[in-house]
Amino acid sequence: MEVAHAQRQLAVRLQWRPEWRVAAVAAAAWLALFVASGTHGAHHGPDHTAAAGIGGLSGWVLMVVAMMVPVTLPAVRYVGLNSLRRRRRRAMALYTAVYVGTWALLGVTALGIDHLLRVHLGLSGRLLLVLALLAASGWQLTRAKRRALFACGRTVPLPPFGRRADAGCARFALLHGLRCIQSCWAIMLVMVALGHSSLAWMVALTALVGAEELTVRGRWVTRPAAAMLAVAAGAVTLGA
Repeated sequence: MEVAHAQRQLAVRLQWRPEWRVAAVAAAAWLALFVASGTHGAHHGPDHTAAAGIGGLSGWVLMVVAMMVPVTLPAVRYVGLNSLRRRRRRAMALYTAVYVGTWALLGVTALGIDHLLRVHLGLSGRLLLVLALLAASGWQLTRAKRRALFACGRTVPLPPFGRRADAGCARFALLHGLRCIQSCWAIMLVMVALGHSSLAWMVALTALVGAEELTVRGRWVTRPAAAMLAVAAGAVTLGA
């Protein structure tokens, strides 16, 4: 009886947390990153190519699922709870796919520029990492960053039926993805400079993004984060 009661309570709670499936996908992405990190051995440092480790675009997408999908879970929950029950899973899957796809387009551009700078201009990975950290530090202090951070929590009405409902989910995902990109693009460029294969950096930057996006006082994190990113740039410059 106690087991059955606990199962019913869990089922009720999951009905009000429909985003748990998407959260499980993000957790699986983290697991895949840990496995890939162990398979490929120690971190090669910032001078290896962006295609090292878990791979270029595929590695970027996996990293986005691990780092940025947790940030959008409140929006996934909004989509789930504001969709008809029979189409709830479809709506959340569509939202997540468009959101990740938006980040994938940024990845194509960022990885292409990274390849150009490394291969054709001969810039070292260490220099690119320092520049990315300084860019991220500076972006944290801009009004555009703060505006994007505030906008990330906004929602839009979602049509309930048919193709209009699907189109509404897709538009919301695109809008939210663009807002997140505007807020976090500079931080994600740090991972491009690293070749997105350093789990320590990934965990630290995910914690920073989560603190900014998911906490009530996230806007107060931007200035301390700017200082920490600048210090990290100095440490990399000195070879720490």
